[in-house]
Amino acid sequence: MGRVFPDGRSGDRRTDGSEGRSSTGSRSGTGSRGQAHVLGLVLLVGLVAVASVGIVMLGSTALDARETTAETERAEGSMLEFTHAAKTAAITGQRSTTVTLGPFDHGSVETRPDDGRVRITHVTDSEEVLYDASLGTIAYVDGETEIAAQGGGLWRREGDDVVSLSSPGVEYRDGTLSVPVVHVTGDGVHGRSSDVAVTRSSSPTTIDRPDRDGDRFHASADVRIEIESAYCEGWERDLEAAVPGSVVERCSEGQPGRLRIELTEPTTIRSIESAVVAHEIDVHRDAPPIEGDVRTAAVDDDRVDGTVHDTGYDAPSVDDAVDAMVDRCADEGFESLPEEVTEPGRYCVDTIDDGHTIDTSAGAVEIVVRDSIGDPNYQEDLRVEGENDLTIYVDGDLSARGNAVIGNESDPSRTRLLFSADGSVTTANGNPTIAALVYAPDSTVSVQGNPTIDGSIVAQRVEIDNIRPGVVRYDDRIAGVDTTPGPGPHLRYLDATAYELSIDD
Repeated sequence: MGRVFPDGRSGDRRTDGSEGRSSTGSRSGTGSRGQAHVLGLVLLVGLVAVASVGIVMLGSTALDARETTAETERAEGSMLEFTHAAKTAAITGQRSTTVTLGPFDHGSVETRPDDGRVRITHVTDSEEVLYDASLGTIAYVDGETEIAAQGGGLWRREGDDVVSLSSPGVEYRDGTLSVPVVHVTGDGVHGRSSDVAVTRSSSPTTIDRPDRDGDRFHASADVRIEIESAYCEGWERDLEAAVPGSVVERCSEGQPGRLRIELTEPTTIRSIESAVVAHEIDVHRDAPPIEGDVRTAAVDDDRVDGTVHDTGYDAPSVDDAVDAMVDRCADEGFESLPEEVTEPGRYCVDTIDDGHTIDTSAGAVEIVVRDSIGDPNYQEDLRVEGENDLTIYVDGDLSARGNAVIGNESDPSRTRLLFSADGSVTTANGNPTIAALVYAPDSTVSVQGNPTIDGSIVAQRVEIDNIRPGVVRYDDRIAGVDTTPGPGPHLRYLDATAYELSIDD
């Protein structure tokens, strides 16, 4: 039997047992730490592996992007070469040299013969379609990226953004609009690589507007060009730059993907060979006869010292042209007319009341008068010197009196006075002189007093009172007047040609 010690040493067994348990617990903690080290190593290896895969994938994406960019640039170069070859074939009629498109790894070449459309229309009171045909497209396509040759131009589209890489060649200069219409056909070019040649498949077609060049007067008309294209925004920027102010319907307006431009064939005044042109001419029985031919539906023949023609008296209005000039001046601002004008260009004024000298030696001069010449009467000198033209647009009246002198007495054809439908022309009370073409086809011209009118009068009605010793006299140089009133762009000549091109692989 064991001994019992007063200090309880029999607890040594508990102590031994405790130590045993403590020893067992110490071995368990060492095992857990070992497992944690192994797990950490596994996770680290996994993270490194994932990161390595990510780096490989990122590097592959970047490499692919670089390759795509390089291919797109190469496609631009080869498509630009094709565009130049097509233009050369269109003009010369000779088969182009072979152009290599590709090989491409990402994109491919497509031919779409019916893609895009151009329509040219002559617009007066009615519409006459002069040309209507598809353009055809050959394009490098890679997803949302396209580099497309169409209508003689080259376009690049990225999604909804379109830029021009080569202009289609539309030009406007000095009243002449040049429009080369290039139509490309051929289904054989497609795939990732093609060696193509371009051939003009038929003789060029001239797109003519109605011939009005023999007319004495032209009423205004429009030439409208419509482009329907997937690259409409590129066409819009190119045509707006080539023909400023001509865009009347943008790609974002009206029918989606359609662009419209218009140029006005303005009222043309030319070849006036009569002293008076009017629907009706009333000459006082005691007035001296008109010196020169007249064109009218009603006049007493014995009041004319010349031939009376009963045709060709219906002159077109310049009301729209005068209004347009006043509107243009409203944007530029109205100022006082200098006493001496020596610089060419446009001058915008409210009225002309004082005396002025207009020297056209340096170039043509335009004066736009928002109200009238004279308030209410003009008795000063508006003398014109120089070998160039002065055109005065008047949105009001002229009442010349006293000893007023208006125009170029040495050459009346150099001065043109153009009146809106709101204007009228009167001479009275004195010996005024007008040496000019007076053009007021919507108005009445009343000749009173003792005036001298050298040049020509074009009006709705002309009333000549007993003006003895005055005179209305034709000046032969008026026949050389050839003017197109109003702001531009004006269309005097249309130089449009359609070319049919075929491509083969």
